[in-house]
Amino acid sequence: MSGTITLPALGDTLPNIPLVDAAGGTSRVMDGIGDHGGVVFFMRTSTCPVCRAHVRELQRMSDAGLLRGASAIVITPGGAVEAAAVARRTTLRVFASGERHRDVGLGRFLALQHSGTFVVDASGRVLAQRASALPTSSFSRREILSALG
Repeated sequence: MSGTITLPALGDTLPNIPLVDAAGGTSRVMDGIGDHGGVVFFMRTSTCPVCRAHVRELQRMSDAGLLRGASAIVITPGGAVEAAAVARRTTLRVFASGERHRDVGLGRFLALQHSGTFVVDASGRVLAQRASALPTSSFSRREILSALG
């Protein structure tokens, strides 16, 4: 794989990658996006403490109604075991992507998995995106709220 990370640009459609849930069931990213769009957070790992803090913040935002009806979806690398580890800590929908983070532009660089946040409309069109090899830079409450308008 190339060292170049190419995220879907604003206005592009987020790739509808296959996912697995904590019970081993399969779906795709867009299966969880409702009529009001969604916020899709891709974790660096299921055990990353910074990513877990982002999941908690996304949960607080959702619980407070700040997402304005948008779905909140969390995706970790790995399989059902990793999805279950995250799902135990939140009521948000949690999935695992296997090794498919790369298909949305979140590759690895120097062995570090990139994490990122995408805000999409109901059709999957990217309204905002943020990604980084450093998980502290892969989530912005302000950007999410701004994109959801």
